[in-house]
Amino acid sequence: MRRTLMLCLLLLCPGCSFWAVRGPAPEAPGGGDCTTSVAAPVVDGVLAAGTAGLGIAAMGDSGYLSGASHGAGAVLLAVAAVETVAAVYGGTKVGQCQQARVEVPPRARAVRPAPGLDLRAANSVDR
Repeated sequence: MRRTLMLCLLLLCPGCSFWAVRGPAPEAPGGGDCTTSVAAPVVDGVLAAGTAGLGIAAMGDSGYLSGASHGAGAVLLAVAAVETVAAVYGGTKVGQCQQARVEVPPRARAVRPAPGLDLRAANSVDR
């Protein structure tokens, strides 16, 4: 049951960081619309550790189905390697984004007052 559940999780989220993390745009101040959340790299890291553990356990199996177990263990170790690379990639991109946000403060133009407090809009309506 656990192996089936792990297999389903692996099929749903292989290398989340490859598609869910966006690095900073070099031309945009403050990195643009980049990812500051470490959620995807953490998920990849947890999946890498889990699949590596299962792969090592399967490779060490000396039971009746040891040939199939060794094959499954090799596949799980390969998936663990992909997940590890994804976690490192995602963590690097998130770190670059956070560093870009620290180095360049947001523009004052991007900060807007609440609609009820915008005096410019109130003056233009009165005229």
